[in-house]
Amino acid sequence: MVKLKTFKNKNMKITQEEAKNLMGMIESPDLDNGYMALKAIDAHKYDKEDLGYLIFFFKFARFTTEEWRKTAPHAFERLASIIDNTDAPLTYSKALSIMTTNKVNKESIELFLERHVKDFTNMLDQLGYPVDSLSFNISLR
Repeated sequence: MVKLKTFKNKNMKITQEEAKNLMGMIESPDLDNGYMALKAIDAHKYDKEDLGYLIFFFKFARFTTEEWRKTAPHAFERLASIIDNTDAPLTYSKALSIMTTNKVNKESIELFLERHVKDFTNMLDQLGYPVDSLSFNISLR
């Protein structure tokens, strides 16, 4: 289990490492870990900088919109304030557009892009494309 600084002080910033740990909990085969992660996500007060991590969680978590509404109502309310339609699938481009429009921190964008590339290469691999020769370099200015 991950102990987060956000439990103690809602105004502290989420780190990239904490976001990775939370995503690990969300993806755990133990569903209770995922719900605990959603509760931790809900406990944080998201300012514009931290908003990128919230979008990252929403995009890549396995939970439905209804589960977000029920388990993480404060976080979901914050998401609903910046996403036009939370019931529609959040596309990669829409998520990235929201992140850049809201000027979220670069670390959250980097984490989002890393995950996007990971998912993309997994998809190519499943389709039979040789991914061992692919190389992606992502850097933000």
